[in-house]
Amino acid sequence: MKKHTCFRIRFTCIITFLLTLSMICVLSASDYDRAFIQKPINNLLIQALSPYKSAEGIEYWPLCTSKNNQPRYVSGTNPHQGTDLSINVGESIYPIYDGEVIYINKDISAQLGHIVVKSDIGYEESVYIEYLHVIPIDGIETGDYVYTSIPIATIDEYKRYDSHLHIGRVNAERALHYQLYDLFSDTARWKNGSDLDVFSHPNFNSEMNTFSITAYVSSDTENTDYYGGYGRFPMKYITFFYSVNNGTWKNFNITDYDEDFRYSFNIKDLTGAKSNDNLRYYLTATRDNNSTLDTTFKDATYTVAYYPAYYSHPSATLTKDQADIISISITIK
Repeated sequence: MKKHTCFRIRFTCIITFLLTLSMICVLSASDYDRAFIQKPINNLLIQALSPYKSAEGIEYWPLCTSKNNQPRYVSGTNPHQGTDLSINVGESIYPIYDGEVIYINKDISAQLGHIVVKSDIGYEESVYIEYLHVIPIDGIETGDYVYTSIPIATIDEYKRYDSHLHIGRVNAERALHYQLYDLFSDTARWKNGSDLDVFSHPNFNSEMNTFSITAYVSSDTENTDYYGGYGRFPMKYITFFYSVNNGTWKNFNITDYDEDFRYSFNIKDLTGAKSNDNLRYYLTATRDNNSTLDTTFKDATYTVAYYPAYYSHPSATLTKDQADIISISITIK
């Protein structure tokens, strides 16, 4: 009898352990901690410069291999918190604005050399730009004032990642990431900043009740015939989630976009909302994990980006409470 009792105890402990482990796995699948701030800058007077230049000051606009807020098939932040630019090892990196160095990590043993520059550009708040996977220039220290004409770092060699620059706009605590596109809205080579964020340049025409937004991913790919291995890839579709007058959340998919990956539709027609109704909305963009072009994403399990970006690793659908936190409110005319 004692042997049977011992077996039952051990069996129960094993089952309890497995159930606990499975619960931990399920709970860790999604993360609703905040990771992003979606706050577009309107009428920005000072456009950012490229972080990559020649010694003569000629600006280069390197290819983006992973956008801010982009779902990825990697072990890092997912969706991506920041933007990766393809720049070769040893190349010089310049600040995109003049400003003060407020943080620096000179430990490059794990390829995590890191600089954050605070800039006041006439906007209502300071702009903080981070430069990661770099080797800070000798002598640069926290508190130094740096200029767009003088390099602050060079690209580190491969240790854990392919050599590249990770650039992002962060808050003062370096904990949350803003969108980048509006800092480069006059830069044609980066499609007016759209190359840097999955979602960009949203616009609601309140007179016509029309909504438009640009959405696509940028990535390296195994298909070297497609832009030499780098490219801009369409979403599988975007999804418009909405609630009319605080009612039930509903949604519909949109697959049509123009040559610039811009989606446009009439909110009133597609939602059935009436004049003076209050409508709350958010969007998701689903990346195609079975694309014949975007090959490095094939069979990826996490495929969704949100607008507005907010959560660290959300699932493809939100609860009502989660949706209410991030949704944007408009009035139908």
